[in-house]
Amino acid sequence: MPLTISDRIERQIEIAAPRDRVWRAITTESEFERWFGIRIKSGKFQPGVRLEVLTTHPDFAGIVFHFTIVEMKAPEYFSWRWVPGALEPEGEATTLVEFTLEETKNGTLVKIKESGFDQISLGYRAKAFEDNTGGWEHQAKSLANYVAQNR
Repeated sequence: MPLTISDRIERQIEIAAPRDRVWRAITTESEFERWFGIRIKSGKFQPGVRLEVLTTHPDFAGIVFHFTIVEMKAPEYFSWRWVPGALEPEGEATTLVEFTLEETKNGTLVKIKESGFDQISLGYRAKAFEDNTGGWEHQAKSLANYVAQNR
């Protein structure tokens, strides 16, 4: 029986902070570096710009990867494309990562969606999907903790 894999990962978390504060945390390079666990080697958060980054997370320290900013619509939508997972196989398809911010009574609902896994080669897809499923759970909590500690 064939293995069925979803085309997307979706996570959401409510953060007790105004939407503008959460927006700054996800779209300001220096803040993004801190909660996401990277150091930007080159590039800026601007649509169409490809960034080169170095991981600082202890489990993946020193790995270089890239992502390209797709859209920034303040203060509600931020997206980029990347080859998912800790490795970047040559010629592999990218997925689209989207952050959508919605105001709530208690702060901001952050919706994170990564889609396009069905475009990735079968040999790479299952591992990338599995890694990023846990990864987005971790990153959502990391963002919430960062904002709580850096109001």
